[in-house]
Amino acid sequence: MVAVSAFHESEILPSGAGHHDAAPPVDTDGLHVRGLAAAHRRRSRPVIEGVDVDVGRGEIVGVLGPNGCGKSTFLKSLCGVLRPTAGTITADGVDLRAVSPARRAEVVGYVPQHDDGVGRALTVAESMSLALDRRRLGPDEVLERVLSIADRLGLAGMTTRRAHQLSGGQQQRVLIGRTLAARTPYLLLDEPVSALDLRYQLETMELLAELVRERRVGALVVLHDLNLATAFCDRVVVMDGGRVIAEGRPDTVVDAAFVEELYGRVADVVDVDGARYVVPARRNGGT
Repeated sequence: MVAVSAFHESEILPSGAGHHDAAPPVDTDGLHVRGLAAAHRRRSRPVIEGVDVDVGRGEIVGVLGPNGCGKSTFLKSLCGVLRPTAGTITADGVDLRAVSPARRAEVVGYVPQHDDGVGRALTVAESMSLALDRRRLGPDEVLERVLSIADRLGLAGMTTRRAHQLSGGQQQRVLIGRTLAARTPYLLLDEPVSALDLRYQLETMELLAELVRERRVGALVVLHDLNLATAFCDRVVVMDGGRVIAEGRPDTVVDAAFVEELYGRVADVVDVDGARYVVPARRNGGT
């Protein structure tokens, strides 16, 4: 496990402090996780334990760490896919472990790492509307909301196509659109752009950032691309061995020591015009 001392100690600052221009302050409530533990099977060894994380309304918090460190298990435990074995989860004062799945789905929206298979036989528009409450929303509002998100995700010309006919990246955008259309106050996204090309990675993260700012949404996003994390996240938490080992602003956490301790000597960290970049190191014999 990586020692916390390998990283700079980072004070947790309000959303966007020193990172995003004119970002609004974080609300005092938010999503709060304390002492969370979870395992894939009952009585098996915990995959995560002792996890403490806070997500404020109006900020993006990135979850970083090597493969197998518990990032996906953490998100699944928050949204109810896995039942935690210990700990508390509250969102704006609501105990998410005590409410029904339907009530939890009104509070947190979840984008899985892989296609969950739900809605693949439906059209794109039908699949993206699955999370909407049709008892509360009229058909016109459902359609307007779905078409608006589809347009922002580059799916405007595909809403009548069957989801299973799309490419992997397009299907991933449908999953993202389904969750964004529900307009929950908190979003849990597990590697949401890993299947997307460079253009849609940036456009999707820009859309997420816009929704977070405008609608005061709190987003917890698992990312492997450290450059996306430094560009879009207000704060990051770093996991290793099933625990949170560091947290803070990306520009204070993601440095050369961080990369080497978690991943080895595989990249250089450079600052250009006030922005931080992680650049793959040239291997011996490379050109």
